[in-house]
Amino acid sequence: MRMLAQHSSAFNPATPWLECTNTVTRDHRLFQNCVVRRRSPHTDLEHDFIRLLCPEWINVIAFAGKELLLVEQFRHGIDARTLEIVGGVVDAGEEPAEAARRELLEETGHRPGQWLSLGSCTPNPAVQNNRCHFFLALDCEPVAELALDPSEELRVWAAPWTEAEALLRDGTMDHALVMAAFLRLFQWPGWPALERTLRAAC
Repeated sequence: MRMLAQHSSAFNPATPWLECTNTVTRDHRLFQNCVVRRRSPHTDLEHDFIRLLCPEWINVIAFAGKELLLVEQFRHGIDARTLEIVGGVVDAGEEPAEAARRELLEETGHRPGQWLSLGSCTPNPAVQNNRCHFFLALDCEPVAELALDPSEELRVWAAPWTEAEALLRDGTMDHALVMAAFLRLFQWPGWPALERTLRAAC
């Protein structure tokens, strides 16, 4: 990369700001809303910042045979239905992989034959402190009924890869973290061979 400009000659983005105060203004089930007052190490000026303290999240790209497992549900943030891959929250004391396997079983009733980590991302580092972890589940088999939370209502679909790919391309699947999960899948060295297998089945 070639740097074009920066704040000042002494600026180093890796230098942490100094925390003056940290106030939790609201504690929700899924996150804590905090106002943090911090001092710049470069200018010595203080500013207030909003931070959302969130648990870790997971997403699972799961294939049952040659078909992608998808979940359809109503999302209250956008007041509309969405088509997504399996996703959820890592509970206290859980490892991300453990949470991903649990969510896959709860939301689809499936258990994977093969399992792979695809890495993680920071969903919104401007305000959130958590990471979303991505997993690939292959050779999934149905082993149980759905085990949903009281507020969860969803449909489970199985889509051939060409159909699923079209849903990504036309924006039907537009959840940002779902798209990030597929970016990780496409960057995985084993993807070209898997894609050939999936396309041959269509």
